Amino acid sequence: MEYIYFMAPILTFAMTAAITPGPNNIILSTNAVNYGFKATIPLIFGVFFGVLSVLTLILLGIGEIYQSLPSLKIFIKIIATIFLTYLAYKIFVSSNFSDVKNKKKFTFKDIFFFQLINPKSVTVCMSSTALFVQGHFSFLEEFIMIFVCFIISTSTSAVTWAVIGHSFRKYLNDKRKIIFFNRIMALLLLGCVIYIIL
Repeated sequence: MEYIYFMAPILTFAMTAAITPGPNNIILSTNAVNYGFKATIPLIFGVFFGVLSVLTLILLGIGEIYQSLPSLKIFIKIIATIFLTYLAYKIFVSSNFSDVKNKKKFTFKDIFFFQLINPKSVTVCMSSTALFVQGHFSFLEEFIMIFVCFIISTSTSAVTWAVIGHSFRKYLNDKRKIIFFNRIMALLLLGCVIYIIL
């Protein structure tokens, strides 16, 4: 019972952080609109394993290095800003559904490694470590409970946003609608960039 009381606020925090709009969710939803749910599965796994890798590194103490090096924070912000601005541009200029095999699509590897510089993922993982590693249980027990909560929240959020994107495909069946959708998503992604900078 004590474990449930410990995990409840962690799961609430993790679910709230994961399900709210952010770079990962916008990327997943946009990809599902343009390429379908099946083609988005590798990106879902990229987000899933990427976020859990970041969480693991931070729980093992890498977060302290990040906190103690302001220059590293600035470097990560710059790289994330460049990547997301480039991605927003690519989404903005996309004008139709594309199933062309030779067109460059984001891969599992792209999204997995993006998590290492994704300010939202890094911040959420660091916050959860600061808030919930409390010493009420052994470090291993707390590590596992936090990890399980993030497994639930990350997988649920990633699949939900991909399904939302995929469900829009049937409504965005002409060029004007898909252009409009892509431009809205690109602007939302640029909003994430502004949030990072500020």
